[in-house]
Amino acid sequence: MKRPHRLLLAATALTLALLTVAFVPGLLGSEVRRALAGLSSAQPIWLWLAGACFLSSLIGTAGAWRTAIGLVGGRIGWLDAAARYGIGSLINSFAPARLGDVARLALFSRALESQERVWRAGSSFMVIGVARALMLALLIVAGSIAGALPLWPVLVLIGLGAGAALAAVTTRHHTARTHVAHLLDAFRVLGCEPRRGSIIAAWIAIATMARLGAAASVAAALGVRSPLVAAVLVVPALELSGAMPLTPGNVGLTSGAVAFALRAHGVSLTTALTTGIAFHAIETVVGIAFGLASVLFLAPFESTGARRRTTLTVGAATCVVLVGAFSATVLVDLV
Repeated sequence: MKRPHRLLLAATALTLALLTVAFVPGLLGSEVRRALAGLSSAQPIWLWLAGACFLSSLIGTAGAWRTAIGLVGGRIGWLDAAARYGIGSLINSFAPARLGDVARLALFSRALESQERVWRAGSSFMVIGVARALMLALLIVAGSIAGALPLWPVLVLIGLGAGAALAAVTTRHHTARTHVAHLLDAFRVLGCEPRRGSIIAAWIAIATMARLGAAASVAAALGVRSPLVAAVLVVPALELSGAMPLTPGNVGLTSGAVAFALRAHGVSLTTALTTGIAFHAIETVVGIAFGLASVLFLAPFESTGARRRTTLTVGAATCVVLVGAFSATVLVDLV
């Protein structure tokens, strides 16, 4: 089966699932039925703000990827970098195990001319991972101060950062001689030019703050008390649960992580589930829309086959977006 057909099949399956949940929410249990019904009471302005924050987070992370690939000689324009990152968002909306990151790695590696470009792009990906780990450590500390998160993960994350710093210092004057050694190319550059690492950290900080804003907006839309505090608890839980998503689009895991974090915040189970469902729905819609725009930006239109593949992708993604938005805003009101 050709890849576009696979995408269309996945979109169709997800569409049927959304329609099933919209029309027969009782299949998922009474608590989930009440949670879905609670979406009708959400304040739309806050949900729109959450969508804008999710979009800002995607753009911020794309900026980090653009800067990181620049460490190993890649030169990519702003729109190009955003589009390459967006393709990964579209894939992650349908596929498990963060396969979208694999696509991003392949797309960003094309900006390099070296025969070792995949290994060197992998080095940039590792730098971004370290920056995200250190930002996550800060969030966990904040959550611990709020009295709801344990501190032990911070030690692991700081240890990861210390290892990266050690690699940067010890390899900065060495030349890679093997394939695997190129995984440290970006760290070598950072060892000589640490200021460039601060730019990546700044982009990750922007993306994280935007994600916090999205979580706080969803919480405010559903009347959760102290939405900013709730966001500080939700985002670290999401980062940890998303490290290795086992379901397509992280379905179920995202909502569960949000609900778990909010329960620690003293939120009722129904409200926590409602918030988790709303958070995941908005994030997914924004990711698909951003990915759809990325496909249109990057797709080559020289041949009929390419045009057909793009049309299938557009149709599949549009189908999911429309059904998801319709079920969330109209059909749920009928519950």
